[in-house]
Amino acid sequence: MVIIKKAILVPLFTAVFAGVAISQSCTIAKSFKGHTEPLLGIAQSPDGKYLLSGSDDNTAILWNEQGEKLKIIDVHLRSVNDVAFSPDNKRFVTAGSDETFIIWNIDGAKFKTVRADDIYVKTVVYSNSGNYILSGGGDNIARLWTSDGELIREYEGHSCTIYQASFSPDDQLVVLASCDGTVSLWDTGGRKKLTVDHHSGGVTAASFSPDGKHILTASFDKSAALWNLEGELLATFLGHSDEVNQAEFSSDGRFVLTAGEDATARLWNTDGSLIKTFGDEARVSYTSATFSRDGQFAIVSSKNNAIDFWYLPK
Repeated sequence: MVIIKKAILVPLFTAVFAGVAISQSCTIAKSFKGHTEPLLGIAQSPDGKYLLSGSDDNTAILWNEQGEKLKIIDVHLRSVNDVAFSPDNKRFVTAGSDETFIIWNIDGAKFKTVRADDIYVKTVVYSNSGNYILSGGGDNIARLWTSDGELIREYEGHSCTIYQASFSPDDQLVVLASCDGTVSLWDTGGRKKLTVDHHSGGVTAASFSPDGKHILTASFDKSAALWNLEGELLATFLGHSDEVNQAEFSSDGRFVLTAGEDATARLWNTDGSLIKTFGDEARVSYTSATFSRDGQFAIVSSKNNAIDFWYLPK
């Protein structure tokens, strides 16, 4: 197992927009309103027909494309920290601070409640095959489950909350982000391959690029970073004025979207150059953001707890 300490930047990426998109204005196409506290997770179904949101108001909401509430899920006893759809659009899962994640059928019928953490569940995601669920949370352990919620194995070694757990596109690798300031890379069989100790604060996000060749991380240190699988730093993303909560690649891998506690989401080229900022800076407890499945929008939680669909630059 390899441990990477503070990394030296290896500049391998070049800008995509070459400054063209920076001058384009972005507007909000539509907003969904229903939560009363900050949103902690947003996901769109693979077919684009549904949106799922989780909030500090202890609820999750399943929406249709028009912003109509199909189901308000109010069974979690505390905040709903993360949400995810299965790849076949037939199920979704909600993860809560009540130590559980709940598997639901797409019609809103509960399938199973899984006690998945000794403190709280912070992250949950389906594998790309749909055969597995990966969770992590406050007891510092990530866990691999069958899609029906049966425990397969645990990934131990972090000393602080697992903020995000993600599968590689081929489901052969798992990456974990922890508030202990490190990122760990594992094979799904449970063998640790790499630890990266770069960020100066807790790591809030870690996910793979669509081609599986790179990892994107974000941190309390107000930055995001791009890595190869050997732990070489390829790019940094600097511009948020507060902690970065989330970071993800676009579906084609050409762009990066980050969201922070400065109430903004930001669109970047993969070389770390800023393209666009969504929202006005303010102090908030959390900001969620994700790309829409069709690539038209950045879906961003606002400081008034709405879900805004921002047009992406052309």
